[in-house]
Amino acid sequence: MQPEQSSLDEQLKKQTQVRQSQVGTYVAIALASVLLVATGIGAYYFTTLEVQQQASTPTEAAGSAVEANEQHREQAQQAILAYEQQYQPLLARSQIQSFAPAKHQQATQAYELALQAFAQSQFREVETHLKHSIAMAEKLQKHWLEAADSWYQQAEQALTQQRPQEAQLYVQKLTAVNDQDTRIKELQQRIDGFAQQQHWWRVYQGALAERDVPKQVTALQQLVQVQPNRDELKQKLAAAQESLRQTQLSAALELAQQALQQQQLQQAQQAISRIAQLQGDKNTLALLKAQLAKQQRQLSTEQTRALLLQASEQQQWQQVIRLAEQYLQQAPGDSTITALAARGREVLAAKQKLNVYLTRPQRLSDSSIRAQAEQALTRAQPLKPYSRDLARSIDILRAHLKEMSTPVQITLLSDGETQVRIFGVERLGEFTEKTLPLLPGSYTIEGRRSGYVTVKEKLIVNSDSHSVSLTIACTKRI
Repeated sequence: MQPEQSSLDEQLKKQTQVRQSQVGTYVAIALASVLLVATGIGAYYFTTLEVQQQASTPTEAAGSAVEANEQHREQAQQAILAYEQQYQPLLARSQIQSFAPAKHQQATQAYELALQAFAQSQFREVETHLKHSIAMAEKLQKHWLEAADSWYQQAEQALTQQRPQEAQLYVQKLTAVNDQDTRIKELQQRIDGFAQQQHWWRVYQGALAERDVPKQVTALQQLVQVQPNRDELKQKLAAAQESLRQTQLSAALELAQQALQQQQLQQAQQAISRIAQLQGDKNTLALLKAQLAKQQRQLSTEQTRALLLQASEQQQWQQVIRLAEQYLQQAPGDSTITALAARGREVLAAKQKLNVYLTRPQRLSDSSIRAQAEQALTRAQPLKPYSRDLARSIDILRAHLKEMSTPVQITLLSDGETQVRIFGVERLGEFTEKTLPLLPGSYTIEGRRSGYVTVKEKLIVNSDSHSVSLTIACTKRI
């Protein structure tokens, strides 16, 4: 189409140039005629000057006539130029010429007569001929456009009635009338895609017979994509989609209810999400969500109880206490869980108490601290079966207490004149050698003698000591 259009534009340009050249020629002829007339008038004037000496200049009437004639000439020239710009391109189109040759010839001949009249200075005739040519050209254009519209409408109707072959014939006729009609491309695309349209239309009809709504939606979507301007297809698609939504909504609602009844909470959650996606009834959706939340809480409580019991079996008392606090918020009347939580606290408290002595076992050398440790062991002993860690702590502390309660034989040496005593234990008096049992611990031994400096010695007795000896005597005079 583009090369033909370019060639057509060049031809029109050349024809316009020719027409303008013709107009220039005719204008030159007209000017020459006017000059001849003026020359004749001048000759006549000088010839008659001798007879009529009183006429020294042309009459005012003759001057007005020339001026008026010049105005008519300019008006006629402008009318011709306007015609050539507005109507010549239309009449120059070959499809216009072949559409109505007789009318085209009449319009062209009227224009040619206008040019001849201009050349002959018949300026009023120019207007008459141009009006006639314009009337014929506009009538021709009107009939030409009506013909194109008629072929388009018939092609459109044929496509609507599923007759692509007939539509193709009308498109060919439309192209023959006006190959630049912008509607041709759209019609041809619809015709070219009609095989696909027929396929999806058959699919849609089959889906209707089968009452297969999803299949109807798929087919209509394809048809709307191929024929986006058909409102009736869009309406069918909207109706099918709504029907499909309702069907899917009913199925999702039924699935959600069944899943809740069977306590399949994950499946119920998925079904409820699908209902929300399908824009189900808000009240129904809220009720289903509430039922799901309730069952989730119940399940969470049951799961927490199961985990709590498992933790108690594994003697994980810290976790037992944490889970019991969560569980008892939902089920405060569960005596079993309450008892397990209390036991867990007792076990942890007992273990913490024993750790006070286990972290610094040397403190057990103090009899009062050993007594406190014995009391802690007595309180922890009943809980020993419930915690392996506590049982191990009990055994270790007992071993420490046993070590701290087993005496170690100590040998003290002196000079037989020094008074010896062990602070907190007993006075030993004067001796040269004495053996006595002492419990593991730290002791202070003092020696006194009249006239001599008093001495003190530090003695540390360990539980793993086999034999310990110490010499204490006052040897320095005062």
